[in-house]
Amino acid sequence: MIIYGRRSFCMKSFQLADIGIANDIPDFVKFEVRQTYVHIYWIPLFPIGKIWCVRKTDDKLYEVNAEILPALQSLPHPKVSWVAFIGLILIGVLFLAFVVAGRL
Repeated sequence: MIIYGRRSFCMKSFQLADIGIANDIPDFVKFEVRQTYVHIYWIPLFPIGKIWCVRKTDDKLYEVNAEILPALQSLPHPKVSWVAFIGLILIGVLFLAFVVAGRL
């Protein structure tokens, strides 16, 4: 049985003060920019996009309101994380190891 799918991980998180909102909002913890990726056996193969989410006190992720999204996208954040390419990197390293081992 092959286990495959789509997941995401947090690349960077922001507090309200980072985007210029000074008041305190109940049940709000932070904004997160998340890298979505395709995985096989939970090993990331390649990225498929980025999403902005809100993490609240119940530790669940919620979609960001379209009115706030332009303010969040102007914040400095990583474009693509190398972690999303771990599977392809491992395949390349294993291929090189087999090539080198075959020549010895």
